[in-house]
Amino acid sequence: MLLAPILPLAVSIAHAQPAAEAEANGPITEIIVTALKRSERLLDVPASITALGEESLKAGSIDSANDLVRAVPSLTITDQGPGQRRFTLRGVRSAGDAQVGIYYDETPLVGPPGTTSDAGASQSDFRLFDIERVEVLRGPQGTLYGSGSVGGTIRLVTQKPGFEPEAKIDLTGTSTRHGGKGYQINTALNAPLVADKLAARVVYFRQQDDGWVDNPGLGLERINRTFSHGGRLLVRALPVEGLTLDLAAHYLRSSGGASTWSPAAGTYNAVNRSQVPYSDEQRVFSFSGKAELGFADAVFTTSYQDRDSVVTRDPTYLFQSFKNSAANCRTRFATAVCATPAGITAFNAYVDSLTPVIYYQPQSVSNWTNEFRLQSSDGGPLQWTVGLYYEDRDARVLSEARRTSGTNGLPIAAAPLLQRHVVDDLKQKAVFGEVTYEILPDLKLTGGGRYYDYDKTVGGDTTVGLDILRTSVTPFALYKSGDKGGLYKANISWKPDDAVQLYAQAASGYRPGGVNQVLGLAQALGYQPDDLKTYEAGAKASLFDGLLTGALSGYITDWSDMQVSINSGSFVYLGNAGAARIKGLELEAALHPLDGLTLSGYGVLTSAKLTQDQVPDGVTPLATTARKGDRVPFIARKSFSLSATYEAAVSAAWNGFVRGDVNYVGPSRADFRPNAIGYRALGDCYQSNVRLGVDNGTWGLQLYVNNLTDEVGRVAAGNVLGGSIETVTSIAPRTVGVNLNAKF
Repeated sequence: MLLAPILPLAVSIAHAQPAAEAEANGPITEIIVTALKRSERLLDVPASITALGEESLKAGSIDSANDLVRAVPSLTITDQGPGQRRFTLRGVRSAGDAQVGIYYDETPLVGPPGTTSDAGASQSDFRLFDIERVEVLRGPQGTLYGSGSVGGTIRLVTQKPGFEPEAKIDLTGTSTRHGGKGYQINTALNAPLVADKLAARVVYFRQQDDGWVDNPGLGLERINRTFSHGGRLLVRALPVEGLTLDLAAHYLRSSGGASTWSPAAGTYNAVNRSQVPYSDEQRVFSFSGKAELGFADAVFTTSYQDRDSVVTRDPTYLFQSFKNSAANCRTRFATAVCATPAGITAFNAYVDSLTPVIYYQPQSVSNWTNEFRLQSSDGGPLQWTVGLYYEDRDARVLSEARRTSGTNGLPIAAAPLLQRHVVDDLKQKAVFGEVTYEILPDLKLTGGGRYYDYDKTVGGDTTVGLDILRTSVTPFALYKSGDKGGLYKANISWKPDDAVQLYAQAASGYRPGGVNQVLGLAQALGYQPDDLKTYEAGAKASLFDGLLTGALSGYITDWSDMQVSINSGSFVYLGNAGAARIKGLELEAALHPLDGLTLSGYGVLTSAKLTQDQVPDGVTPLATTARKGDRVPFIARKSFSLSATYEAAVSAAWNGFVRGDVNYVGPSRADFRPNAIGYRALGDCYQSNVRLGVDNGTWGLQLYVNNLTDEVGRVAAGNVLGGSIETVTSIAPRTVGVNLNAKF
């Protein structure tokens, strides 16, 4: 069924690149990717992949994670502040573990689960300076990448040390409307240490954005200003022929505030009663190697991630919502007292004495991963990969409710109103493999599988209880869960000639289940792994000697036992409920009609709807309960991106370029049901950008404007915690920047 609209439109291979990159990297049909854990031409990979090289990233002003949305079909990112991002690919979006895997080369990045087991909302930012390429795989990647990649995988392939001296510097200054000034400093140095044997590469980056959201109630301006700095050190050794060893250390620290504001208070004005800063610090270390054995290549990676975050929330409106209720009053006073007006007045005064208030949550996660695989050498009709994987992840969370000042919103030095500790540990092992066989010339079959076995331990205690939240002191307790099972992948591909490929694929993915450790519940409640299967067909081609390139894919995803957030009144926890079907069509294309002119873009159509009511076991359905036919929140039915780049010589030594692009995301919703308190309609979001510059091969100067028309494009919406006041997150206002870069 999916092949019908695709076969006649066999256009495709890669995400468009400007002419500068094509000249540097060769014809676009020769772009090499390693997304499927072996080096292949992008055209030869029978899967939906977008690859962005260093020049493409530069030309599109793609500096960080959030910018990727403008260049990658079916990708959305919800940004709630430093270290608080949720990545979504192909409409697969819900609470729980991450649904999009993020990798530094071979190293997975994970987030802390917080108090609601929602690690998918805590994926970190990353910087894209001195990155060789970004590879985005759409669809479940369970066989090769395991859990956490049910929607897809994003790989950041770093520039490896080379054996020639090299230095790069990249300086940017910005000015944002409704905000202030900002800057970026990026540097890289490559140094050979032993000729043809040992080399090192050092990268440093620093960035500050002044923010554009104010809080008039607290008299604060630009509360979403952010600061980040970090870098990486990479060492490559070639001790003997056929053996490559790589050491890497990455560091990133970010701090700042969320960009959430409330339309009722005016554009870019927040209504928080407390200051809600965030911070995130991440350290990643890895050691990997590849040995060419002749009949096969042996590849290993061992890596360790250590991440510390501080998350804050303002539940003042939640606390205030408890007032004037006899039922809530009885959490503090006797029933007889709460039956009188004087009792309610006393209870209201007690609530007022607790506010304003914040939830203060320092949390950490460490993750040790090991992978060993053996894969056939390139060439021959039979290609195979087999591997072993082990992961040991430990997370710790401290959660406190703290009084804050009604004047400046800062915490008051006093004992916490509530204090609890959460531990969340996962141990996972897996064996995986894929086999590809060319059964006829240019016709290949691929089969893959992964067997996984995990054990999860969740626990904690409450050392300070709070009556109005119906919590009391509880001793430390641990709860264990686990599961084992299999994933599969089946693929058929056909290349009628060297510049065209057709393929069809079926693949599955999953996320681990676990046990909730939730305040206010009589016992810990378990939730199961969710299950996802995707059926896809696609076409890739480079036509007319590269004049026209593109990629077209269509897919159907069946998602069952969905992990969903359930609200207990004061807290949320995870459960399994309902099922969804997601259907989509994705097109990428690039046209080079004239020398120096490149037209490129993508278009996406998505339908993501429930096929079963979302009624968890043991929960009474309400009028606001999600029902069959409801659309999955935050998933737009259509989106597109279009760009035009023109390059020409401006003198004997200098080349110039001008680029314009427009990005569009269609309407979506912030909840399933119109009568849900968190339901908000998100309208169309347009963003247009222009960039121009000159370059002589060593020096470059660029001027750019992002969000040229200063659109207030809303990308997320909801309510203040526990209240009905609408909150939104929007794209940055118009930002003007100048960039100076040099390469030696």
